[in-house]
Amino acid sequence: MSATVMTSDRRRVDKRLFTVRTIATLGGLLFGYDTGVISGALPFLAKGAPEGGLGLSAFQQSIVTSSLTLGAAFGAVIGGRLSDRYGRKKNIMIVAVIFLLAALGCALSPNYAVLVCFRFLLGLAVGGASATVPVYLSEMAPVAIRGSMVARNELMIVTGQLLAYSFNAFIAVMWPHAHVWRWMLVICSVPAVALWIGIHLLPESPRWLANKRRTQEMWAVLNEVRMPDEVEAEGEDIVRRVEEEARIGSGSWSDFRVPWIRKITLIGIGLAALSQLTGGQRHHVLRPDDSGDHRSGDAGRSRGHHRQRRRLRRRRRHRYRPT
Repeated sequence: MSATVMTSDRRRVDKRLFTVRTIATLGGLLFGYDTGVISGALPFLAKGAPEGGLGLSAFQQSIVTSSLTLGAAFGAVIGGRLSDRYGRKKNIMIVAVIFLLAALGCALSPNYAVLVCFRFLLGLAVGGASATVPVYLSEMAPVAIRGSMVARNELMIVTGQLLAYSFNAFIAVMWPHAHVWRWMLVICSVPAVALWIGIHLLPESPRWLANKRRTQEMWAVLNEVRMPDEVEAEGEDIVRRVEEEARIGSGSWSDFRVPWIRKITLIGIGLAALSQLTGGQRHHVLRPDDSGDHRSGDAGRSRGHHRQRRRLRRRRRHRYRPT
């Protein structure tokens, strides 16, 4: 009988954690889709108004692309603070709404300025998701599977990028009409709605509830997502750690006077900087615009012209080479 009860409890907990992981990681999917989708939309945005585009120059395309990254930087900072203040669940709800409104705004943009504004707004949601979803997953997951559960969010980010490239290719080839870029940008409104609906079905993080002294709600959540024999030990550990943090106080800039804190912080910043300086992000957002027929803008035409001139010079040298 005991074994039967344990098996039933394990299935219940696993099912609940699967629901949490599936819904929460839609934030990572949206992150990936919105960073990757612009690559397929740029060639069509570069076309003139009669062809359904906005007539963007190469410089304007770069601003449209980078405005999301700028927004994500602000969104990560603001999102982390809002998450600590109002809760992981509420912050993900806000992020889902911003994803939806920004996706619709980008798809319906009548001109360059409006598109840039909504891309920046979309970046706020991307940054907010990157700061909130991994924290929520880590606080909901048992210690034994915490690493793998958080890693699912990274998997969903690259899955979102893959879906963006796939939908871009499918729409461009199978449904090539004047405003094709608008359909590429609006698709991510579907998972945004799913995230907003789904997050209402999930509980708040037990760690955040303990931080806000809402211990009764914390115990209720732990009973949902932990085995019965794990609830008491983990709950007591969470309460103890929260009390320790409250006693020590929050960190400040003076903490950097401690050598080991300063060292690991600088190493972390250096690794993050190197990962960006390698240029990997360029291939996420601009790679389809780097090849042959899809090249657009003044820069693309200029490079193509220079290649043609080099080929002509090589032919002339070969033709008049003395024998």
